[in-house]
Amino acid sequence: MKKIQPFLIVAILMGGLLTSYSAPARKRTISTGEALREIGVVAAYQQFPSRYQLTRLGSLEAGEEYYHVFTTYLPKLRRWRTLVFANSGSYLGYYQTYDQPAELGKDCLIYPGDDYSSEYGDDAEEEFDHGTAYNIVFSAEGPPDEIKFEKRTYRFVSSPLRVQPDHPGYRFNQVASRVADAMNRSRYKQVRDDFSTSALTRVSERQTVEVLSGVRDKLGRIERIDTPWVQSPDTAVLPVTFERAVAGMKLTLTKGDKIEGMWILPFKTAFPDIGNNRTVMTLPFEGKWRLMWGGDTREQSKYYSNRIGHHALEFVISSRFGKTYRGDGRHVGDYLAFGRQIVAPAAGTVVAVINGVKDNRPHSPDPFDRLGNAIMIQHATNEFSVVGHLKLDSTRVRVGDQVEARQVLALCGNSGDSSQPSLYFHMQDSPEILSGSSYHTVFSNLYTQKNGQTIVVEEYSPVRGNFVQQRLVPKKAEPAGQGSKTEVAGK
Repeated sequence: MKKIQPFLIVAILMGGLLTSYSAPARKRTISTGEALREIGVVAAYQQFPSRYQLTRLGSLEAGEEYYHVFTTYLPKLRRWRTLVFANSGSYLGYYQTYDQPAELGKDCLIYPGDDYSSEYGDDAEEEFDHGTAYNIVFSAEGPPDEIKFEKRTYRFVSSPLRVQPDHPGYRFNQVASRVADAMNRSRYKQVRDDFSTSALTRVSERQTVEVLSGVRDKLGRIERIDTPWVQSPDTAVLPVTFERAVAGMKLTLTKGDKIEGMWILPFKTAFPDIGNNRTVMTLPFEGKWRLMWGGDTREQSKYYSNRIGHHALEFVISSRFGKTYRGDGRHVGDYLAFGRQIVAPAAGTVVAVINGVKDNRPHSPDPFDRLGNAIMIQHATNEFSVVGHLKLDSTRVRVGDQVEARQVLALCGNSGDSSQPSLYFHMQDSPEILSGSSYHTVFSNLYTQKNGQTIVVEEYSPVRGNFVQQRLVPKKAEPAGQGSKTEVAGK
């Protein structure tokens, strides 16, 4: 990955008169090609087939926000999907039905009931000939997550990239999405619609265009914006994936959600690395496993652009040729890792347990639940380990339990954001699960391979593709060092 320089996009002095400024909303048009590209980022998670067709229904308005609606029919699922996009072009999610696709009202989706007929109806005037129609009315915050009628319930399946309106980072995400949309379309002046009055007087139009276009030329298009790290009520940093780098967008907003300060920073600057774990850690499993995802580059880790998952590891059991299952791999029981014992990587106290999540079918991950069934253990002050993707109802510990190193915690499953039975693992500095910053985990006393030969490493952090196996359990916890010594196994 190319190293990026710290670009200061807009440096605005704090303070000054913060009067209200509101630019009128501009409805844009989302093409079918743009919609397909946007869905492509999450298609595997939401079970879109490799080929499908979208039909544009049009746009609807809710308050001062516009939404764009497409529909598609998936024959294998025998379902209609009504897909909703924000005015910026970002994919929000879909409603799914068995029968007819939706029609479009001014501020709502209209689903015809079983007895509905529009043979002589006037859709343009939202008048219907006869029968029942179910109207799903949008608000400025988007489509409702669930709406119940007397005979039907509609649930909105959100994109895994969507930040929900009740999240404290929602306002930052909305602003950042508009900035990204303007930059990707080279409409740099449009970003000023989100500037505060103070910012407009301090930064000229020419400066705005020069700096934003420079960032676009250097880093490419913005492909993805992840969950904001809210540092204070008015400041947050968002992980941003550009074509050629992963960075952080720092935003300071006024109470009216106008940009008072904005910076693009290298990822390590925006989200400082907290270093290695201090507690001696062993691998959270028995036997030889392979690291499917994990490492210090964007190519090695699917969690790289996420603050808490930046150093996350995902392990599977596979042959040396990479095969992870027996038979045809259609059932979770075919996979070598499914049902294998997961153990505590070090002694500590269980502080969180998630159970009751069903195991996914292979290649059908749940993108809205990264961990699935999971256990978090506190090992020291501000040092917590998390194991996830555990098998339904296999947990053998409860909150408050004291566990020893190598004690069995649960069984490997396929719950959460897991495409096949695997073990998710990371270490964090916060007592709240999936919060805070992640440690660069170093394990002690492992077997691994190098140049086709099995070696022993005293301290090691595996990377994608490595086969690793625990060698021994340290008798006492000692601070992990920075280097590693190797020896040929058996010598």
